[in-house]
Amino acid sequence: MPALRPPPRPALRAVLVFLLAVPALGAYGYGSGKKSKFLEAYPMIFKFFLFWWCVIVFIVMGVYILDFLMSKRYGSAKVEFVVEHKFKPGIAGGRKALWEQLADPTKWSPRHPVIASADLRMVRCTAAEESANGDGKTEPPKPQPNAALGDEATPSTRLEPVELRPLQEGLGFILRHKSDDPGPRAGTFYCTRECTKLEQPSEGLWRLGMRTVEVGNGYQFDADSEESEVQLHPPAKDGSMLCVVCGTARCRSRLFRWWNQLQANSRVGAEAMLQAIEDELLASKKND
Repeated sequence: MPALRPPPRPALRAVLVFLLAVPALGAYGYGSGKKSKFLEAYPMIFKFFLFWWCVIVFIVMGVYILDFLMSKRYGSAKVEFVVEHKFKPGIAGGRKALWEQLADPTKWSPRHPVIASADLRMVRCTAAEESANGDGKTEPPKPQPNAALGDEATPSTRLEPVELRPLQEGLGFILRHKSDDPGPRAGTFYCTRECTKLEQPSEGLWRLGMRTVEVGNGYQFDADSEESEVQLHPPAKDGSMLCVVCGTARCRSRLFRWWNQLQANSRVGAEAMLQAIEDELLASKKND
């Protein structure tokens, strides 16, 4: 989905002046102080719709201005979600097989939700460069424009391609829109996800942390703002396993967040992914 981009300030001012001035010029003469007969020849129904059109334009512009001012004052809009999913007992291979579907791309089948929705290429994310002021802070890699693709964002050259392997801290993958999908974005860069945490102790929670370090054109969240963590609990007495997915991200506009229902869609997407993994594991057991 396309990300909102603020229009240039001179253009925004010109639009505001035009929308506010036209109704006034239509109702009054140029400085005469007397009502103009500009609309006298038009039927009342036209004046009625013109009035409400002006009201609607005023409200819409007011919403955009308020959204812009809130972003300037409070920063970008935050998206947070938590999803809990209990995997049914009877999964072949138990907790280890389930973990492989979350953290080991070599075990993913073509029906895996990630493989089914995007083209994947594994990479090693190089260390971020230190900032110029020498304060020890780091900056993530930034997408580089590619003129051959119409200035489309492409993955950073600081990502080192590696063979497909289980995830480790510092490894990640580049996701592209499926090359066989119809539409102009087929095969184009979507995002780069890096593994930032991988904990698999003998007892307790297993954790997988991921961070989006680069985004392509049309990505709904800001670059380097999206983080997620998967927590897989030990099996319960009945054999079921609780999995919790937590995520945070930021987008530039609160209006964009509301219009695209990013909060709800993030929860639905995480739940759909976990359910698809469960269905595939249970189906593979039946086939065996």
